[in-house]
Amino acid sequence: LSLKGTLSPFPILINNLGQLYSIPCSDWNEDHVSSWLQAIGIKPEHIQKLKAEEVTGPVLLNINESYLKKLGLGGGQIQLLLSKRDELLDKSKTIKKRGENREEAKHEVVSSSDVTSPEQPLLSSDLTETSVSLPQSRYRKFNDNDEHFSYIKHAILPPETGIDNLITPCHEYKSLENACKLELRKLKIKFASEVIQFACACMNMRANGTIHFGVMDKTKTSYKHGEIIGIPIEDKEIFQEALDYIENCFPALHSDARKCIKTPKFIPIVDKSSQTQNWIVEVDVVPMVNIVRDKLYGARIPKFNEKTNKVEYEQKAYYQRVGPNTPRITEDEHVSFIQALKDLDQKREQEENNQNQTQAHFKEDLERKLLVLLTRGKKYMDNTLRYILVSNRFDQENLQNIKFLAQMNIFCVFDYDPDSKSSGLCHNYKEHHAVNLHFLHDYDHRENTVDLIKKLQLFDRTSWIFCNGRSDYNGGESPCDEKTWIKTKKKLLKRAVSVICNEILPKGSFVVLFILTSDVEQPLVDTFHEFYAEMSGHEDIVIISVSRENYKKWSSLAQVSCSLDTLEQISVVGMPMSHVNATIQVHQLTCHQDGCLPVSNNGVCFIKSVDVEHMNSLEVVCVDQCDETNVNLMEQEQIQKIEQYFYQGGKIDWVNMWLADNNKCEEVIKRDAYAEINKMLEDLERSDSLKRSIENINIYHEPGSGGSTVARQILWNWRKKMRCAVVKQSYQATTVCEHAVQLWNYEEVDKNACLPVLLLLEDCNADYQDDLRRELSNAVTTMKISPSKLCFIILCCKRSLDPERMCTALPLRTVGVTHKLSPAEKKLFSKKAGSLKLKFEPEFILTFVLMSEEFEQSYITGFVENLLKEIDHSSLQTQLIKFVALLNSHIENSYLSISHCEAFLGLGIHLDKFDKMAKPSTSTWIDELKSSETHISSVRIIHHLIAKEILKQLSSYQSQSEIARSLLQDKVLFDHRFGRDDFRKFVRDLFIKRTKKSKGDPNDSWFSPLIEHVRETEDVEKLAYTRFDEDAFVAQQLARLLNENKNFEEAEIWAKRAKSHLPQHIYILDTLGQVYKKWFYRMKNSIRIALECVSEDLARFQNFTSEEEEELAEGEPETVNNPRKWLLRKSAVYAKLFFHDIQEDEASDANIVSPLMRQMKIFQLGGGNVTTILYLLSDNNKQRAGAKLEKIINLFPVDLNKDLDQTELINFIFCQIVLSCASPGSGKIDETAYLLLSLLFWPEDSSNTRSDVVMNAIKALQRYSEIKSTSSRKGRIFTHFFLGKARGLNKIVHKTTIEKFCKGTLILSN
Repeated sequence: LSLKGTLSPFPILINNLGQLYSIPCSDWNEDHVSSWLQAIGIKPEHIQKLKAEEVTGPVLLNINESYLKKLGLGGGQIQLLLSKRDELLDKSKTIKKRGENREEAKHEVVSSSDVTSPEQPLLSSDLTETSVSLPQSRYRKFNDNDEHFSYIKHAILPPETGIDNLITPCHEYKSLENACKLELRKLKIKFASEVIQFACACMNMRANGTIHFGVMDKTKTSYKHGEIIGIPIEDKEIFQEALDYIENCFPALHSDARKCIKTPKFIPIVDKSSQTQNWIVEVDVVPMVNIVRDKLYGARIPKFNEKTNKVEYEQKAYYQRVGPNTPRITEDEHVSFIQALKDLDQKREQEENNQNQTQAHFKEDLERKLLVLLTRGKKYMDNTLRYILVSNRFDQENLQNIKFLAQMNIFCVFDYDPDSKSSGLCHNYKEHHAVNLHFLHDYDHRENTVDLIKKLQLFDRTSWIFCNGRSDYNGGESPCDEKTWIKTKKKLLKRAVSVICNEILPKGSFVVLFILTSDVEQPLVDTFHEFYAEMSGHEDIVIISVSRENYKKWSSLAQVSCSLDTLEQISVVGMPMSHVNATIQVHQLTCHQDGCLPVSNNGVCFIKSVDVEHMNSLEVVCVDQCDETNVNLMEQEQIQKIEQYFYQGGKIDWVNMWLADNNKCEEVIKRDAYAEINKMLEDLERSDSLKRSIENINIYHEPGSGGSTVARQILWNWRKKMRCAVVKQSYQATTVCEHAVQLWNYEEVDKNACLPVLLLLEDCNADYQDDLRRELSNAVTTMKISPSKLCFIILCCKRSLDPERMCTALPLRTVGVTHKLSPAEKKLFSKKAGSLKLKFEPEFILTFVLMSEEFEQSYITGFVENLLKEIDHSSLQTQLIKFVALLNSHIENSYLSISHCEAFLGLGIHLDKFDKMAKPSTSTWIDELKSSETHISSVRIIHHLIAKEILKQLSSYQSQSEIARSLLQDKVLFDHRFGRDDFRKFVRDLFIKRTKKSKGDPNDSWFSPLIEHVRETEDVEKLAYTRFDEDAFVAQQLARLLNENKNFEEAEIWAKRAKSHLPQHIYILDTLGQVYKKWFYRMKNSIRIALECVSEDLARFQNFTSEEEEELAEGEPETVNNPRKWLLRKSAVYAKLFFHDIQEDEASDANIVSPLMRQMKIFQLGGGNVTTILYLLSDNNKQRAGAKLEKIINLFPVDLNKDLDQTELINFIFCQIVLSCASPGSGKIDETAYLLLSLLFWPEDSSNTRSDVVMNAIKALQRYSEIKSTSSRKGRIFTHFFLGKARGLNKIVHKTTIEKFCKGTLILSN
């Protein structure tokens, strides 16, 4: 895997550290901290760990060395982090102190002559805090009365400018930092003097200009040039009245000055850290040519005389703009300046005319902008992207134009309209789609992400999140005002956005769309801030604003996170909703329409999309599936990508077959198995055939042989004859059954005439299949449908490494698909390969090429050898290949998410950036997967045989055990939050999941395939135990491995450790028993040798006895004189407990047999537990089974109450019941068997007492059933006995008796 680029694996929220430092550290989130850690040089794996631990700014400020050690950071990394953190603290304090001192900074009051002098050059020594880069700002639109515009405190405006052209305004800054503290009269004079001087220069230069007050013009303090500071304003009239000096300053031409000098504009400053509102005061000067033509303006600048306490006016002077300064026109320049005025007037007039023409003719291509933003540059909109919609109140006119939303793949909606469900957007949207109604607190979860997704059904229907409550909801979620919302719901919003962006939807798989249709309020803007932060910038955020006024207010508030220029780039402003609706619909690949289903009268009926979505456990395949696709929008390149994805090993899509049917791409080959299954369905469809209400057809296929393609081809080609659907196995069988029944009788009148439903189950376990069949059977019985009426066909498609063997179990309803091609198939594949090679390079359809070669091992070996030539075995890319190959070789359907690849390689990548590794491109053998439910992108090697060969060849450099060890030790992969559950499951399965013939594997393995391969390497299992938080089953597997390796002492330790976690688990208890059993038998084989050795040692002490021992010996000479005989005798007594075979005469009298011997013999005969007792009935020779049961009963003592514990008593009763079934006339049936009958109290007459007891028992059983249904399924439940109409023990009937009168097994004849 060679990945180009050196992008960061961590989302960078800001463009540089300067922008990061502009945000208070206490406000940093995990992404801010990750960006800072990366910048200071912390290793990526440690950054990931800290991010996983949710280390935010406040946590960073208080973090200590001991905590970092617990997280696994080395000493050097800890020292670096803490020292840089301390520097950050110092910097934060400096910035804070600077902010506090700014109001106290002293500037000398400059005279008007000082103001007119050229500005001194900027010196580096004048700048402080140069390492802190403040955010850039832009100007208010010139001569525009935008009441919503605002500036950000400490943002930087561009440097002061001279005259570029006469229309583009020049800019001059005045801080008024000290002047604003003067008394109001002096402030007014200071403001007037600066405005008059600047305006005079602009009028003489015929140039537009703006003078800004509250922006730093000097850099001798800690401020930067152009930094927005603002001034406090108590009375705005002071600044407006200051322009009254115009009449005295321009005695002859004051009317012109009044026309050119515009009213002051007061721009608010946004400052989250301050409660005081500061302002920027701006005055625009617009010298229109019809006002200033042929005129030179001189001005008398006012100033305050401290001695007389009066306003005085300087001598009249003429001013001009020279660069960013406003000097006087000297006497030497006066004549030449007047002569140049004519040219300036002409130029001004020409530029005014050009500006009017430009404004009249300029039209932004909003259609193209909208499409590019919503589709990431595609020419059409399809379902490859999900959309998150954020909206406020829609009026009725706009609600008539939302059809485009019904055709978008909307994941969720953040709705700020409390009336949306009753009369707003939600109400209208529900007419087209089913929705799940949520509130913000629903996303404040504590369970794992998988459980949250299931609970909220996030990928089944659009989730509608009411962010400000619902007016029609009585559950305590009432709407609130803005201030209350900030207090109560803002934190919940932050959590919801974080969960969606970081745990549910991968970056790059979704677009956030803000639609502004009514007045903008702060909560809506806060939502933008949160998405901007969690998505690390503006990428994949789009704003549509119908009103320009709304957008102005929006952008003013949103610029706290994003610059105004960037906001404009991602915004479509002023486009009516009707135009938006029409524009997007034209470019949508599919148009929303109701589907069609076949009906029993050979016609069709419409099925609403809402109804289909309510059957969310099924993927319904309609008669007109994909007909809504606008193929004219699809480029040939896109069609080829669909084909290539399939021929490279991806699952076939319905649109692939639809394109083939419409001759837009080549037809997909139908393997021989297709014809076999097709014939089975035709046989079942015929009314004269013997049918049952539920039928099964099984497909077993080798991976990569096309079995799943065959199954989907069947559904596609039968969708007009039957109702077809794919089952989503994430739902319980009861839910699937409910939806299947709804599909079966949808729009049908006569239930006995309904068409069958063909359900596809892909790679499901046998329990799930049986459960679904049982639920469907119960449903058919409840509806009183004729037993011979075919209602449901379950088409079960499973992977198997031995499909042909699996066919023998049910040959009439099972088809096997192997890599081996029939002669007819070889011709088809050869022909198809030739046509595909004209369109694609062979390496880009590798799976098809391998299949054409019947997965010949020599071909695979040669391919992999060529693939791995000149590979760098020390690179991270190669290590990643090893990990993927290890998973794909041993774990079916395993993969590694792109997100994990990014984290491991330390590169911000997408799959299309996977490039070359040595010679070959990884795109030829790495397959991109995208979940149909979650759209999570992941990678796998295109075929498990390729993966096995890669692993085999790479294992010569690093063994599988070493690869597994490296995988377990990789903290980055295990700590990566996104897709963590799937990854951990795959790695855990490496150590505990065994192969089973019953599941289609070639053999029943004793251990997982990986452990079978590395049996002697026990330390890998120990490492796995630690990695998976002391998992009991990993400990159990380790105990089994140690037991197999005859390391019994350590095996006992690990078995007991597993038992300590799950004390009652039968498999773990069995493992502990197996350890003791094997250990004991090993001791048995060497017991004689051991006795010889011990006796030799004892012989040395044969003459040593104490007086007490001689007294206790009671004349046994061998104790003293023959230690060998003594030891043998004592050992024989002990061994007799385990090895003594009970003779027939002994067995006849159970009371003379020791309890231990009796129990061992009962276990030996099969009477040790209920399962083995019931298993005796499976013996076809009932006489033999009866004889064995009589022997078992003989071993029980006479006094049952005294000598038997509860478990033994239960076993005895079951032995009685089973004996009555195996040998009804046996004389060994004891009266104690009727104890069980007295508990059941099955009514045999009209006794009310019995009926009451039975009803109470049934209620208890119902309660048990309810408890069981809510718990997770641990194993299958089998019914052994049924209660019949006979009396006494004869009423208990075993299932084998019933099966004699049924066709097939009892399970298959529900």
